[in-house]
Amino acid sequence: MENFNLQQFSLANKNANDYISRINVEFTHQDIQPFSIESGFFIFTLMPSLRCSLNCPHCYLTKEQRRNSEIMSIENLKITAQKVDEYYSKKNIKNKVMVFYWYGGEPTEMGMDYFLSATNILNNIFTKEKGYFTKHTVLTSLLTIDTSIWFPFFQKYGDGHFQTSFDGLMRGKNYVKKWEEKIKQAKDFGLEVGTISVVNHELLKDGATKVMEYLAELKVKEISFLPFMWNEQNDGKAYNKYAPTMNAWSDFMIEASQYYFEQKSKGEFVPEIGQLSFILHQAKQPSLANIAGQTLFLLPNGDFVLPDYKNGYQEYMRYFGNILKEDFANVLQSKERRAYLRKQLLRDQNSECLDCEHANKCVMEFWKKNRENDDCFGGKRYVDWLLNYAHENGLLKIDNKTVTY
Repeated sequence: MENFNLQQFSLANKNANDYISRINVEFTHQDIQPFSIESGFFIFTLMPSLRCSLNCPHCYLTKEQRRNSEIMSIENLKITAQKVDEYYSKKNIKNKVMVFYWYGGEPTEMGMDYFLSATNILNNIFTKEKGYFTKHTVLTSLLTIDTSIWFPFFQKYGDGHFQTSFDGLMRGKNYVKKWEEKIKQAKDFGLEVGTISVVNHELLKDGATKVMEYLAELKVKEISFLPFMWNEQNDGKAYNKYAPTMNAWSDFMIEASQYYFEQKSKGEFVPEIGQLSFILHQAKQPSLANIAGQTLFLLPNGDFVLPDYKNGYQEYMRYFGNILKEDFANVLQSKERRAYLRKQLLRDQNSECLDCEHANKCVMEFWKKNRENDDCFGGKRYVDWLLNYAHENGLLKIDNKTVTY
């Protein structure tokens, strides 16, 4: 994408129709740097298998996908990497960031032999000599892994870090007991642990303070609290049972952040909160930085996709192209991805978001309609509280458009 001037779009313009009339369908890497794949910043979410032996109630995959997903061959993964590298070799970008985020399903169920082959291929293609900075992060449930094999892998290939899901008692007491034991083993091994939590009814029962205390006791390095999203697989019983409102999410986040700041002021260890850091960091970014232009998900069959929404806020995967059948440039320039990025730029024509002063720094990962009579999916109540707290306590200082935190 070569020819799109983001500077002509100001969030001060509140009229979605005016946005549409002024949108071109191309991008210049100068205007969206460093928030796009085109500019050399790629969060490459790798899902070469969707297999998983667990049955988590919030999962977006069917049981058939979790049990019988194909696994992208090493040969096809190499073809994919070569096409991405070929795309960048034709662009005049000196330094490029490639964050390989291994996702699933349960990615470790592909086996260590696959992972070693795959990571070595990626590292040998995206080299420092070509100007690449690379990082591998694996998201795992922990329950199904052999720690004697995987912990050394995380140490060597993940720079001593990995991520794991933590959803309280939503998956049962035995799950938490086994998970906690492996977290302790990981810390004893010398690994840094990050957790991702889908805020659910069980976490709300415990309360944010107790959750923070628990994760702090386990010496979890960083935590992320995501809203519970509605998809076709959890439609009905599971979603209605476990998914809180966004008002409840914002209340949970405010309480968690209060605990975070209190512990910091005492010099006590406390996990870093991903959403807190993101919101404060985004205050110094351009107003259109938060448009999901820097990531794509790779599925086992070679499809590139991203989460999108229908029926208001029901999640599904939107298709942009197949890397095994076409060049990477064609995927990026496809009609579907152009339409998707226009939707991101226009905040899905959501009037609440277009009018919101926090649209560039909220937690709306992929833009969608808001639920009626609830806080927005960007967590505006939490964002308001956090920014007010930061200003009142001198944590966020804006001077000549620079921000320190």
